[in-house]
Amino acid sequence: MILAVSASLLLLFTAGQPQPTAPALPAKGANPAAFVPSGWVLEQQASADLNGDGAADALVLLKSSVSAHSSRILAVLLRQPGTATTDAYVLAASNARLIPPVESAEQADPMEEGELMVRPGGFDVKLALASTAGSYGMAIVTYRFRFERNCFRLIGYDRMETNRATMATRDLSVDYLSAVAISRRSAGEGARVHETRQKLKSRARACLPDLGSAAEFKPL
Repeated sequence: MILAVSASLLLLFTAGQPQPTAPALPAKGANPAAFVPSGWVLEQQASADLNGDGAADALVLLKSSVSAHSSRILAVLLRQPGTATTDAYVLAASNARLIPPVESAEQADPMEEGELMVRPGGFDVKLALASTAGSYGMAIVTYRFRFERNCFRLIGYDRMETNRATMATRDLSVDYLSAVAISRRSAGEGARVHETRQKLKSRARACLPDLGSAAEFKPL
């Protein structure tokens, strides 16, 4: 059973010093730029109707421009139809822990191959956990969220782990809606793929603000 990323990657992204507390974001703003705290930059932005009210909302990724740890905040900003310009967006959810910070030269930036992907009613967050030296492990993880009962809930999780020396793979796909997890393992390129399925004991799904670091996440 695969519970968390491989030990070498886990240690790589969790062995540093405690991170500074992320700043609080404004509750309302005229546009996505209005939610950027001092010392931070708007790194990525994607727009879609995330809550089904017909307005184009924003999923934004904020990055610290002063911290040595490259800290990031993921935030959902909902557009308020018919409101005044100064209160056009409200902060619906945010998370400053999900994307692991870069603490050393041995860590690859999780967003270098990462991506924010939006769709009507939800969004996906893809990021990469890898090292630039000392480890051959690499994991591409994708979180899938859907708007439910005023919460952006985690409905799916995919992880593709590859050993870049042996090309051995360990993949995991979890569908929290059907409560089914599928694991696949291979010893290397061209080797037989072994697949196992298991039923989850619970359908409980976390909301975006409740999630911790992707390097420590246990999907099962």
